[in-house]
Amino acid sequence: MRFRPELDPLRPYVPPKSWRMSAEGTDENNYAKLTSNELAFGPLPEAQEALSEVLPRTNRYPDSHVSRLRQVIAEANPGAETRNILVGNGSSEVLMNVLQLLPGGGEIIYPWPSFSLYPMICAVLGMTARPVPLTEQQEIPSEALLAAVTAETRAVILCNPNNPSGTYLPLAEVRAFAAALPRDVLLILDEAYVEFIDDPAFEDSHTLALETDNVVVARTFSKAHGLAGLRCGYGISTEKIADYAERVRFPVSVNLAAQVAATASMLARDKVRERARFVIQERKRLQEAFRNANLEYIPSQGNFVMVRFGAEVFEKSGILVREGAALGYPGWSRVTVGNSEENERVILAVGSTGEAIEQGA
Repeated sequence: MRFRPELDPLRPYVPPKSWRMSAEGTDENNYAKLTSNELAFGPLPEAQEALSEVLPRTNRYPDSHVSRLRQVIAEANPGAETRNILVGNGSSEVLMNVLQLLPGGGEIIYPWPSFSLYPMICAVLGMTARPVPLTEQQEIPSEALLAAVTAETRAVILCNPNNPSGTYLPLAEVRAFAAALPRDVLLILDEAYVEFIDDPAFEDSHTLALETDNVVVARTFSKAHGLAGLRCGYGISTEKIADYAERVRFPVSVNLAAQVAATASMLARDKVRERARFVIQERKRLQEAFRNANLEYIPSQGNFVMVRFGAEVFEKSGILVREGAALGYPGWSRVTVGNSEENERVILAVGSTGEAIEQGA
């Protein structure tokens, strides 16, 4: 039996151990689980109520077209209609489905380090991954990305804000970048963390996708909405892209629980915004603590912060974070912004270690 050789370098994703602890409900050490950029809070009460009401109907297939969720997403994004909305089993499926629409072969360009799924999708689809290094300041290199575009380029993916650096391109720069791209090159804006940007002018970035026939915005309910365990994402694009993406989407890829919970959460988006504001304030508090401890960190627009501090040192303090080596930052850690108590544990950990270093311990 032979397999496609381009799959040989791929390895199954190895999740942080906090995933297993959460799934099994085991945590004898009472760790603060700040590994996966999850929201520290559970689903909104409205989403929980919707889930409880739908449980008796889980013997039936859900609406394959996900009509109600598409409607509330469109209503939440002025100018959009249901025919502009893509849906998927997380924004990862939205990305996969959109890339499947492009001609075979060719290259996909994206900044690096970034979301580890990008090179994997390229390999699965038989495309060539073309990562372009972030700048020395760990910012998204828009000029270098444009310079990397060739006749073989099929798409450019911008994770904005970028994971794991937390840096981002303002909307004006995104618009200029999109305008400079050849019309046959697709621009995918992966906005999984868009709710945590504290630049209010960025909120209407979806209009770029509505008015430009080679731009797609992809977003998720896994982060600000606190529904990571249900896997639900969406996209916004022109009608043609959304139509073709629906043609390749697996039927019923968005399950019943995900549909009703995401719908209820989107309808309560004022509460989601309030939670995002809490994360932004706590992010500032963490960054101030890193600065006070003389630790190098990357100013972030996500719900996480990259800091030059060993994950093993955090773990000794009862805190699980994402090891930087797995993300292209050896010796660093990506710290998810947690709840107030969890963030206080992080602040105490870096403060006590900093004091020990100053005293020569």
